[in-house]
Amino acid sequence: MNTQPAAQKVKITVIMVDGSFRPHFALIDLLKSQTLAAEDYEVLWIEYYDEIKQELIDKMHGQRNFRAITLKKSGTYHSSYCFNRGITEARGEVLVIPDADVLVEADFLETAWGEHRAHDQLAMYVFRMDEPKRESSLCLDLNYLKRVCVLTNPQNYGGCLTIRKKWLMKVNGYEQHDMFGGGAHANGRDVYTRLKNMGMYVKWHPQLRLYHPWHPHPQRFQDGYVLQNVLIDHRAACLDMLPYNGIDPAFDRDLPQSLQVKLDAERSRILSRRP
Repeated sequence: MNTQPAAQKVKITVIMVDGSFRPHFALIDLLKSQTLAAEDYEVLWIEYYDEIKQELIDKMHGQRNFRAITLKKSGTYHSSYCFNRGITEARGEVLVIPDADVLVEADFLETAWGEHRAHDQLAMYVFRMDEPKRESSLCLDLNYLKRVCVLTNPQNYGGCLTIRKKWLMKVNGYEQHDMFGGGAHANGRDVYTRLKNMGMYVKWHPQLRLYHPWHPHPQRFQDGYVLQNVLIDHRAACLDMLPYNGIDPAFDRDLPQSLQVKLDAERSRILSRRP
């Protein structure tokens, strides 16, 4: 489901990614009723595979500033390809990249725009409040979630990043190395590390919040997450700001030998702990 965008620029592009696993599309409804004027923002939904759920198609119907794009890939889901396609397609000066299964209030985009209008080199994050585990069926009522959600991870860099497009292009987007594929990834921390290395001003907004309905979290990808963090720690120590495989392949390069040694050692430790 790809549609051609209008030529004019907008203030904000919201980028949400999926691998045909999202349990709901409540954020789409909330983005329809933002206090920021409709002509000032667009919403991109980037699907890794080749099909868009009918529920999402129905919710986007008639919204000229909403687009869904399919990458038509196969195999293991890799969110970085979705993020990078959204970055390159975006017409917005500022990009807002939230978890696709959160809920937000009506002034979310207007508030984010005001922050970036005041500060050019800002990388802003938003705290994600999580619903405690429940036995009842999924509840997508914003007022209910505001009452019950609590902060469980104050360093959830993947919850929502807002930043000018030019800065994500300068760091060549998200890391597309195979190590970052799968259902659990440290993309958020990796991008944060590279933005920090580039010298961006990092802010956690004191009022804005994301409200995240509870869902089970798979554990089978934990080993991959550990390896990703070995790479990120290496990147932090080297003050590296570019991915090894990003938007522009001209900047791609192999992993350095010193990092490969660390990764091999960590893989050996992981294998030694397995029954």
